[in-house]
Amino acid sequence: MTRANQLLADLSWRIPNYDNYIIDPIVEISEEMQVIYDLLDEAERERFNYSIAAFYEDWYDMNVAKQKIWDLLIQVQEHDPELRALSLEELHTEKHQLDWAVEYEVGKFDFDRDYNSLFVLYNSYNILFSLPAMMLIIFFFCLPIFLEPNRASFSYVKVLPISYPKIMGQKLKLFFSIIGTYIASSVGMSLILSLFSTVSLKAQLQFPVLTYTDAGVLSKPLWQMLLFKILFFIGLTLLSLIVVTLFAKLFNNELFISFIYTILILIGQQLTRLQPARLLTYNPVAWFNLNNYLLTQSTRSIMTALLLLFIVVSLLTGLVLLRPIHLPKWQRKLKFHGIKKLTNRFLFRFEWLKLHRQAILFYSTAILAAFTLYFAVNSYQDQTENAQETSERFFNQIAQYEAEIELNLEQELIHHDLLTIPDLPRSTEEDFKNYILMLQNERQELENKLSKLKDLEAEVLDNNYQGLSQIEFTDLENDYHFVTRTGTASSSQVIPVPDPIFIPNAYINYRLSEWKLEKGIDYVTPGGPYQTLFTPTYQESPRSGEDEPPAMVEKDVFDRYLAEVNKEHNTLSGLNLLADFFNHYYFVVLLILLVGFYSLSYVREWDGSGTIRYLLVQPISLKRTFTAKIVASLSMGICFTLLVGLITFIIGSLLNGVGQLEFPFIQYISYAAGNGKADQLIEIPMQLKYFRILPLWQWLLIGTGLLLSNLFFVNQVVYLVSTYLKNQWLVMAVSLCALGAGLLLAIIWPHEIHAFLPFHYLDISQIMTGKMATIHDYAYLNWWLGIIVQTVSGVILTVFALRRVRRNS
Repeated sequence: MTRANQLLADLSWRIPNYDNYIIDPIVEISEEMQVIYDLLDEAERERFNYSIAAFYEDWYDMNVAKQKIWDLLIQVQEHDPELRALSLEELHTEKHQLDWAVEYEVGKFDFDRDYNSLFVLYNSYNILFSLPAMMLIIFFFCLPIFLEPNRASFSYVKVLPISYPKIMGQKLKLFFSIIGTYIASSVGMSLILSLFSTVSLKAQLQFPVLTYTDAGVLSKPLWQMLLFKILFFIGLTLLSLIVVTLFAKLFNNELFISFIYTILILIGQQLTRLQPARLLTYNPVAWFNLNNYLLTQSTRSIMTALLLLFIVVSLLTGLVLLRPIHLPKWQRKLKFHGIKKLTNRFLFRFEWLKLHRQAILFYSTAILAAFTLYFAVNSYQDQTENAQETSERFFNQIAQYEAEIELNLEQELIHHDLLTIPDLPRSTEEDFKNYILMLQNERQELENKLSKLKDLEAEVLDNNYQGLSQIEFTDLENDYHFVTRTGTASSSQVIPVPDPIFIPNAYINYRLSEWKLEKGIDYVTPGGPYQTLFTPTYQESPRSGEDEPPAMVEKDVFDRYLAEVNKEHNTLSGLNLLADFFNHYYFVVLLILLVGFYSLSYVREWDGSGTIRYLLVQPISLKRTFTAKIVASLSMGICFTLLVGLITFIIGSLLNGVGQLEFPFIQYISYAAGNGKADQLIEIPMQLKYFRILPLWQWLLIGTGLLLSNLFFVNQVVYLVSTYLKNQWLVMAVSLCALGAGLLLAIIWPHEIHAFLPFHYLDISQIMTGKMATIHDYAYLNWWLGIIVQTVSGVILTVFALRRVRRNS
């Protein structure tokens, strides 16, 4: 009821002379407006029926009345598309759902909140039938079946009177049974749940799934969407299995191939994200983003793509899976030139050789490079979207200023005409003159702003946004003066009220913009304000127990403020991508890979065949052997980290340039650490909060120092565990659990003592930004102490591990 009433009331105010026409039908209007007025009058009558039905909670009659209202409003929109009160997209979207509700007599129903409907299955498809789920099924259940002919154990089949295609055909049946069981369990459970819904199963299957595109509204029934998703899942899973199987036979490493294939598909999805829908119809990579593909394509295009998919899959199945193909195994052939046993570096070079032959460095680097490339492409796409948004907002601002100037001139002319009225009271005349003077001042201010934008119009059209830095600084400076009630700022485009809760975020943004302007830093689309640690949020009300905005701020106003402040800002370059390695937790992948790498390095020769024993017959102690392993593992870990950093820098530089060394980053300082050091820090006015702005080069040095100390500490943790356990998977699991438990304890039990323990510093991002120290007001938790603590902890662990090795030897 509220939605219909708001639309009609809004129209009553916005359509010229509508109220006068209703009161006095003698008012002259055009034939076109007469049609619109008649439609609105009929909609007003239906609104009465709508209100009565809503009052008595007769949901079916309410939907019927609302359906008629929406029909009339769509006709109004078609007659006058310039009516800003109506959104044709929303009207058509709701109209299809109303038609469905009336046809199947659904009444009141909300799919988003009904957990007993097929809509739950539709939403869960984004997870159940996603690319990661597909690859997990392939890797754990399907690849072992189809790679069996490559193993020596398959040789016994050659003596049986069974042809190769027949054997592989049985394996293909097994594949379909696995996929069928997975799909049947998902669909079957949802069908059972749907029987308990208040809406019939037939109505649920016919629910319209809508998307508004340039070509109009695309509507598909829910059963069609579910069927298309299942068919695409089957076809794409089989296609992925064929591709991964083929390359796994070439490289003889199914885990690495599966991972690289997944990353390449994800990168391809990012590249297709901004492409128009017409270019995605026959793009196989776009098919993996099923939800977006099905919503933006017509039913005929989808059926054609499905037919093409299954034709290609059928051909590839016969060529790759059902035929014996003999491919060369593309593996690196390492050459060994010999090592002089009597040299001082014999053990170190020997350990390096073993690690090198296992190709761990190659595979780990390839995995990190693939991750980096995916996130770089994602950042590039986001930056492209932000640039488009910036351009649109720029030209919308110009249009808004021009409209305001035009309205200002109209108001001035009206009041000039009023001044010509004879015998006008002196006080009224003075009021009119003052009002005209105020209009002129406002127009002068608007014209100045418009002139600045006009000067930059050519640059923005050329996708050069550097000139917007000065405007950004002016706006953010105005926000700060408005919220602190200093200067001449009387309003803000972002901050709703001058409340102290907005001061920290406004001041940090102001100083950040000032730094960028002074250092000549490139404009970051879509521009300020930026999100900070002190961005205001909803807080639980002690009276109602619900989250509410700050006092004296309306909820919708506060929502607009949060939407403006929490915009994503992406700066892609070689140096900034290196900074993102620390800021966006890419380093977590690196540390996990290093744990696996170190686990393999220390216990591989004990586990399995036990090849370390041949070294023990030589006059070399176990202590010296493990010392060489420590040095070799650490050195290779450092080389791995440097190589990943170099690749990251190259990827970012190729996509969007090298970057700027003075690019600013915010580091927050807790009150306990900053009190008494105000001359060295930046203090937020009236808040007793501190921060500093660091250039990018300093940020990277801090991150590198913390990463190296983490690398050393993690290596020594794995080394100590390996002196007790001799199974590589068990060593890896115990090491990860120990590191994770220490970090979790530091998070759930905040205490100053964690500044002197090494686990909190595993979260490099939180330490670099100072967020954790500021939130809990730690006095000593900082990056330089973290480097010292982790280094000392690593040395202590090394001493304990060497003592245990000496005892064992």
